[in-house]
Amino acid sequence: MVTIYKWLVVFFAAFILVVLCDPHVLAAPEAKAMLTVKASSEAQMETQLALDNKFLQHIRRNSKHTAASIIPVTDTALTLVDNGVTVTYSVDRKGNLYHTETNEMIQLDTKIKLELVKYIQLARSTHFGKVVPWDKAKGIIPKKKKFKVIDVETGLSFNVQRRAGKHHADVQPLTKEDTAIMKQIYKGKWSWKRTAIVVQTGNKFLAASMHGMPHGGDGIPDNDFSGHFCIHFLGSTTHGSGNVDPEHQLMVYKAGGMLEEYFIQASPYEIVDAYINAFNFRDSQLLKMSFSNSKHQQLELLYKNKDQITGMRKRVKTITKGTSGLLSLEIPVEVGITRGGRGEERATLLFQMKRTSFFEQWTIDSIDMIS
Repeated sequence: MVTIYKWLVVFFAAFILVVLCDPHVLAAPEAKAMLTVKASSEAQMETQLALDNKFLQHIRRNSKHTAASIIPVTDTALTLVDNGVTVTYSVDRKGNLYHTETNEMIQLDTKIKLELVKYIQLARSTHFGKVVPWDKAKGIIPKKKKFKVIDVETGLSFNVQRRAGKHHADVQPLTKEDTAIMKQIYKGKWSWKRTAIVVQTGNKFLAASMHGMPHGGDGIPDNDFSGHFCIHFLGSTTHGSGNVDPEHQLMVYKAGGMLEEYFIQASPYEIVDAYINAFNFRDSQLLKMSFSNSKHQQLELLYKNKDQITGMRKRVKTITKGTSGLLSLEIPVEVGITRGGRGEERATLLFQMKRTSFFEQWTIDSIDMIS
């Protein structure tokens, strides 16, 4: 069992701890209400915040249950233990509770909700990194600076040094042990897959994204890592094209706990790209956020058959058009699909996009294969 303490905060009657493995080990016996923050439902790294029993008492006596047409995708949950019965609710940032099994929203009174929101903000700010632009990040981790990289999914961490990089950080693991941990994050195989990380230097925790493929110049001897790998921050650009990498940026938002903000402002074309990236990342949180309903039947079908399709890529750049006056849109996308060890198949997917008003976010309503 490995436990990482980012810091310990006394906040009213609460405490905060970052837990990487067993979610129960730090729960005090008297705790009846526990907030948990995770980057995704599958993440092993989580931050837990034990709350005063008054939250349990209020929910038991004064809460109102109403039908919820849609259960939002959140990174925060509230677990209540009452007389040996455990119930877990999804919690949005406004302090609304959702029971995912009964499709109910639990409404709290204003005072208790505002207090719950303070705890949610505290837990989330502890768990996630701060999203900062590259122009600021490069001053926090200048060349030759050593710092720690934390994977927000597994909680595994390793030490690196920034060696170079003008528009993003070119870094290398410090030791063989650090390289081994990095490779463990990528399940024993080097990969270009973008991964959400938190960069820790001193008391600063920054949201970032890395890939896991050694390439280019070396510099640190005897670390079992031939070359360097790249870490991107908000607004970082790539070596070759000099463009912002959308996959890296998506992971930066994830590491900063700002996926909700990303999807709210994203164009329908960016939502489609996020879906394809999430499919390749096997990231259920991103997939759910791409759709209009987290329990969409196409998502359920996708989860059941996720092992059949191993990869998807856009073959042709999508032609975009203005969407300011639209509530719905069809986006055809030519893709290459890989199934197991077989060759790539060509297909055209038609994404039906919608939003309920000009002020709401775009989501995927359905996906059809038209060729």
